[in-house]
Amino acid sequence: MAPPSRARSLGKTAFPITFSKLKTATYYDNPRPAVPVSQSHYIRTLSWNAPGTLIATGAPDRTLRIWNPEKTNYKNSTELRGHQGAVERVAFHPLNEHELASCSSDGLLKFWDVRSKASVGEVKVGGEPFMLAWTPDGSEIVAGRKDNILVPVDRAALKAIAEHPQSVQTNQSTFDWSGKHLFVTNGEGCVKILDYPSFETTLTLTAHTSSCYAISMSPSGEYLAIGGGDALVTLWDTQEWMCPRTLNIEGAVKSVDFSFDGSYVVAGSDEQKKLQIAHVESGEYVHTVDLNHSAVSVAWHPCRYVLAYSADAQGLKIIGDSCFGFISSFSLHPIHPNTGNSRQILAMDVQVPLDPTSLFSSKGLVVVITGGGSGIGLAIASALHQNGTSKIYLLGRQIGTLENAIKTLETSPSAPNPSTILVPISCDVTSQDSISAAVSKITSDTGYVDVLINNAGVTGPRNGSELYKAESITELRDTMLKDWDGWESTMAINTSSIIGVSAAFLPLLEVANTRRGWQPGKISTLGTARQQDASTLSNIGADSDDDRLSHIITIASIASFMRYSTAGLAYNASKAGALHLSKMLASILSPWGIRSNVVCPGPYPSEMTAGGKTVFGTDEIPQGRPGNINDVAGLILFLVGKGGGYINGTVQVTDGGRLGVWPGTY
Repeated sequence: MAPPSRARSLGKTAFPITFSKLKTATYYDNPRPAVPVSQSHYIRTLSWNAPGTLIATGAPDRTLRIWNPEKTNYKNSTELRGHQGAVERVAFHPLNEHELASCSSDGLLKFWDVRSKASVGEVKVGGEPFMLAWTPDGSEIVAGRKDNILVPVDRAALKAIAEHPQSVQTNQSTFDWSGKHLFVTNGEGCVKILDYPSFETTLTLTAHTSSCYAISMSPSGEYLAIGGGDALVTLWDTQEWMCPRTLNIEGAVKSVDFSFDGSYVVAGSDEQKKLQIAHVESGEYVHTVDLNHSAVSVAWHPCRYVLAYSADAQGLKIIGDSCFGFISSFSLHPIHPNTGNSRQILAMDVQVPLDPTSLFSSKGLVVVITGGGSGIGLAIASALHQNGTSKIYLLGRQIGTLENAIKTLETSPSAPNPSTILVPISCDVTSQDSISAAVSKITSDTGYVDVLINNAGVTGPRNGSELYKAESITELRDTMLKDWDGWESTMAINTSSIIGVSAAFLPLLEVANTRRGWQPGKISTLGTARQQDASTLSNIGADSDDDRLSHIITIASIASFMRYSTAGLAYNASKAGALHLSKMLASILSPWGIRSNVVCPGPYPSEMTAGGKTVFGTDEIPQGRPGNINDVAGLILFLVGKGGGYINGTVQVTDGGRLGVWPGTY
């Protein structure tokens, strides 16, 4: 559960700003506006397809219509004809965006291909079916009849599997995302949780004082919303099966639904002439939509803050962007794998070519590396140098060291031809004037930076091993205070510089984003994605699917986590600070479109580890050796390449297993 302050912030500020800017579109299903609409033509049921590009409506007069949300005129909709009774329920297939299921008082469960307007199968389930619930994988669907019999149907075989009579009135049902449990509301104010496919009762929730009508499972599976005839919506914690929140509604609640991200919930009532949108974690109403008529049926868009509802004589209404063009541009599908709770994941084309030279390439990037003249910094520069990086700026205090490093890279047998442009810049990462001078140089040179690598670091006071050799309390005291004056410079280089350098390069990192077609500036409105014009990628030689955002990578250390000090207390403390600041940057910079990740190396050959061990026991480093060029090169190419484009706010440990065998906090 979110802290109260967080819930209040989302409810009172962020969401109303977003929602108040959205407009209502009316989908008026009446070819003769001058003639009053019969109540039998009022919409009884709604269902969005998986990506939210279509919405189906059903009415008692047998009208079954498929709407394109981008076009409000009924002439642009599709009517599906075939039922001989009132359309009681419509339900799009959870995975197949073109397949719709509908049931009618004629006793038929029909399946439709909405592209061809044709029924592709039907099953006579008997009685008067009025509720439908797909299993998450879409292999089966359960129809509920008015004589309180539940009928599971095999979709592929088009066959009723069995009939399961219920002892009391049943109203609506839904599956959990595993497909192993069916939740059924009944007339006794309860929800029965049935094992599927046995239909044995595993638990009964006493939810309301009168009939339970509506039910919905949140996208994460954390909450179950239940609406009843007592004008209440109860929100149930699915781990503890407790009801932490209750929402008051006017009239019997006939439908209830969660927003695509599970943050908000809304209910449809047969009396209330308004829609009240509530924040799930706090229970506060965050926005109210006043209506001329009650809205019995409500349904959130599966990928956006867009809400559809029935409006009696006015037909279907959808609250959303005034132009619905965005809906067709996304391919999000509500897939519910048995091993996860996520409702929205990208539909992946597993037949697309996967080229490692593209996934793990730094081709065309402009990269800045502080402390790039030696050790891990030089190893990173070598990996980037050999893999197509456009330009690498090496920053360090000693220009001679940087020039020697560049000579080493350029004269290497592995150096590419033509060579990456390597530029040394003298820079003290503890001096803002020095950092600003480096930024000015790069601004006039390239004008942008794709990746900033904060690598500069020092060991600081070396008192690590001596701490454990002290034989008296005074000896321990003196060891802990050894080279005390060195703490200040250690913290300045290892910790403070992370903010000083990162902040100075932010404008160049943002320019890199706009160069890749990304929308610039801060985007903090809830539910709003940063937009990218992918057509600009070809202009810079990037792949059409390259959606990388600019990137800050901080090289910290496993000392950030270790309770045992090998180098010194100042080193452990400063690297822990660097780690946490870099995590904070990921959160601070998220609305600005700039990523931040951390690499925590174990022992690697460098000036700081000179004279150290080259062979380790399994109790020290299970891999038995220090890190090498392959280890750091593979990791850095992953992070800067397309393969690492989805990585943000993480800590990547490369230590041969050391943290697994030493005391630590990881």
